[in-house]
Amino acid sequence: MRFTLDSNILVRALASPRGPALRVLEIIRRAHTLVLSQSILDEVERVLMYPRLQARYRITASEAARFTGNLAGVAHMVEPVIVRPLILSDPADDPVLYTAADGKADVLCTRNIRHFDTPAVQGFCSEHGIRVMTDLDVLRDLLK
Repeated sequence: MRFTLDSNILVRALASPRGPALRVLEIIRRAHTLVLSQSILDEVERVLMYPRLQARYRITASEAARFTGNLAGVAHMVEPVIVRPLILSDPADDPVLYTAADGKADVLCTRNIRHFDTPAVQGFCSEHGIRVMTDLDVLRDLLK
């Protein structure tokens, strides 16, 4: 299967080494295809440098860059073309949605399910065969 992981999942994977996001990432890297774009990786690096995350997890800029570089090295990278904005509640999620579509992902994994819960986005996902799931839902499915 092909999976696109939203930046919020990837940040959680690095910041919470015992959490479900890291387990999902590890399983996907071993047995599936990870589909990402530079826009997702740029967002991950940017978020990892937020002062509140820095204060809590103490991730250095070089660690963040190494993490995203490693992801780019193992992922199928695409550069999504955003045909029309679909996620009006958070336009920053459009590149994630189009990464999944352009990369032919079966699953888009995110913690922001509500952003993908409009008729327009659901129709787009249905058209492209994309299921939107949380990391916990993906983990349950992968461990069956």
